[in-house]
Amino acid sequence: MLTLLVAACSARPIDSDCDGMCQPAGPNFPGVGECKAGACTPTYAECSVMNDISTCAEACEAQGSSCVANGCGGYTYRLYYDITLCEDPDRTGLLFEHECDEPIEWQFNNSVKCCCEQE
Repeated sequence: MLTLLVAACSARPIDSDCDGMCQPAGPNFPGVGECKAGACTPTYAECSVMNDISTCAEACEAQGSSCVANGCGGYTYRLYYDITLCEDPDRTGLLFEHECDEPIEWQFNNSVKCCCEQE
């Protein structure tokens, strides 16, 4: 009887997948956007372009979220040369540690994915 109780309890951890609501950042970013202790960890948001935003705080707010400084595997954003590269899930971009309200260091790039909270 005790064995059945253990088997029943271990069949599925409580809220193990956050009901499928999390948006993992992919295999290159373990732990980013995944379910931990029943809540989704921060993840990289949709691509934003230089003409629309100047900080990650603005980028996340425009997407209905809040920026998390260095909250995605220790980084705040990923830079890309253009929007096509940014939208390619196989590209990791250039990783930056930064505060959310500091200006993005665009250099020669024009697209960014910022680290934002998941609701």
